[in-house]
Amino acid sequence: MTGSTRPLTPRSGAAPRPLLDDDPLLYKQVFDNAVVGICFMQDRRFVRVNRRMEEMLGYAPGELVGQSVRVVYAREQDYLEVGRVMTSVPRGNAYTHERPLLTKQGELRWCLIGGSWLDPLDRDSASVWIVQDISAKKDAEDQLARANQRLEHRVQSRTLNLQKTNEMLKLEVEKRRASERAMIESREKYRVLIRNVRLGIVITDAEGGVVEINPTMQAWLAAADLRDFVARAGRTACTIAGETAPTMLGDLLGNASRWAARRHGQATVSWTAPDGGTLWFDAIGVRVPVQGLGAALVFADRTEQHEARDRELAQQQQLAHAARLSLMGQFTSALAHELGQPLNACQSYAAGLSHRLAAVLRAQPDAKDALERIQTHLAQAGEVIRNVRTFIAQHRPEDEAIDVPALVRQTLELLQLQIRDAGVRVVLKLPADPPALRGTRVELQQVLVNLVLNAIEALQTVEGERRITITVSQPRARRLSVAVADNGPGVADELGEEIFEPYVTTKSEGLGMGLMMCRTIIESHGGDLKLETRRRRGATFRFTLPAGEAAA
Repeated sequence: MTGSTRPLTPRSGAAPRPLLDDDPLLYKQVFDNAVVGICFMQDRRFVRVNRRMEEMLGYAPGELVGQSVRVVYAREQDYLEVGRVMTSVPRGNAYTHERPLLTKQGELRWCLIGGSWLDPLDRDSASVWIVQDISAKKDAEDQLARANQRLEHRVQSRTLNLQKTNEMLKLEVEKRRASERAMIESREKYRVLIRNVRLGIVITDAEGGVVEINPTMQAWLAAADLRDFVARAGRTACTIAGETAPTMLGDLLGNASRWAARRHGQATVSWTAPDGGTLWFDAIGVRVPVQGLGAALVFADRTEQHEARDRELAQQQQLAHAARLSLMGQFTSALAHELGQPLNACQSYAAGLSHRLAAVLRAQPDAKDALERIQTHLAQAGEVIRNVRTFIAQHRPEDEAIDVPALVRQTLELLQLQIRDAGVRVVLKLPADPPALRGTRVELQQVLVNLVLNAIEALQTVEGERRITITVSQPRARRLSVAVADNGPGVADELGEEIFEPYVTTKSEGLGMGLMMCRTIIESHGGDLKLETRRRRGATFRFTLPAGEAAA
């Protein structure tokens, strides 16, 4: 623990007192209430075991004391391998390994085990070990193997338990009393534990001030020392599960005693890490029955589990998204079917009017022109409806040769009313003799209509000149490119490729399906549609298609 001999500076002006060196009860509280298994060993026998480890392995209080560690090893090979390592103190006075441990009931639990010797120069000295249950992680990797091993180890465990029952009953009381005396007398053991455990530990005084942190907690906030930790905690946003109002980590630590009592000592807590990510923890608060101290808070990192849950939720949302797309297809099919009949009727009425009023219309060219435009738009709508049906049926009609400049002009003719009402100037940059495309005219015209309408809507907020530039070019042999650019506000950088996803739109009343359909049509013609990187104002959508012999 950092600063373990630094004296407290009470806020009320009381005389200073030592922090932890003379408080063995504090270490015992942390030992007994830790969320991981902790034990002390001598000659590969359990000297003292905390309650968490006993519960983890299914033993009653004190039942493991005095036993050989062999009783918790599932395999003889593991026991011997660890024994060979322990013939000498490992470099750095630390040994960590993963092993399957056997509960009293014969169940296998994969555990992460780390230990340190109290005297690094004496391999026969007592050692402290931290045991964490990682069964959930291991289950996904070797469930079948562990199932076979569990049966074998259960038989071995029961055989060993029967052989050692008489000896264990005789030595249990004596070993338990000896281990309790050794625990009370050895404050250094607790100090090693708190400094090396993979949990964040914070100890507060009676007034809520942070007086002690361990290196793990210090590292989570990237603090240089205790004072820096307190300052960072005061600036770190913190959320307690079940509460809507966020708080600061410093406030949570300052109210540790009251918070622990109100929440029965347990809660799920999250805060923002120094790198900007979110960290999740299981927090346990324990009141410290030592004069001048308030509570000990222990934080176990659960970020990986929460991220796994978030990934699962994202997958569920993707499934729901796919279901909505399927429903959209069904709705589109029904809509195309229902609109076809009244649209055909409108075409028939328009044709009848043109025939019956031919003499009148010759005398009124404006009315004749308006009626012809109505018929043109009705024909275009009919083509769109038929194209939707063909698209849903996954059958493309026969391709035809397409003059792209003529298609651009025809499209602008269809949209001249919208262009005029919006006050937009259209600039055309068309080559003299570009190669022809092969494809479905109405589908490619629908792409142009959608891109131009999107540009018109984007220009509604522009003050001054509103301009759309349509450029047809041949970037390389056998390819033809069409770009629709505007001088509007452009597309936000964070959208990027998401702008082509279904239901993604920047319009207040948009459905977010237009650009997705445009990309689908262009890709079905062997091309690609992209949003080009913005250099100045505005947005540029460009689609490129095979032309000439490549199109054929």
